[in-house]
Amino acid sequence: MTLSRLAHTSVIVSLTLLISAPAVQADSNNKIKFRSSVSLKVGQAAIIHGKNETCGQLPTKAELAKSKSNLDATMKTGYITFGKPGVRKSGRCNGWTPAYETIFVAVRPGSENVKIHGDTVRITVK
Repeated sequence: MTLSRLAHTSVIVSLTLLISAPAVQADSNNKIKFRSSVSLKVGQAAIIHGKNETCGQLPTKAELAKSKSNLDATMKTGYITFGKPGVRKSGRCNGWTPAYETIFVAVRPGSENVKIHGDTVRITVK
């Protein structure tokens, strides 16, 4: 086999593996709890909620990006990032459903009440 043919075969095998890679799945052992209030020091972070969209499915990266943008625009004491996949209890979904951890990162002292995924959270940063 020539070097050029070997390289071509390697590219095809790599693309096939990439295309057939399994999608991210929720870890049912990672139960994401909602926290109605949190008190942190500047620089600390905490899981405060779980982000889900469609019942039974993890949100897409686009849905996470839109949610982050909307949440960050309303927050004064910090920002949101998303963590590991897990499951959260959802009334809308009638039980446990896949979600990503919603993590609040504290950057400025202060207090605020914010709506996160439809639920009010009291945040205090010292």
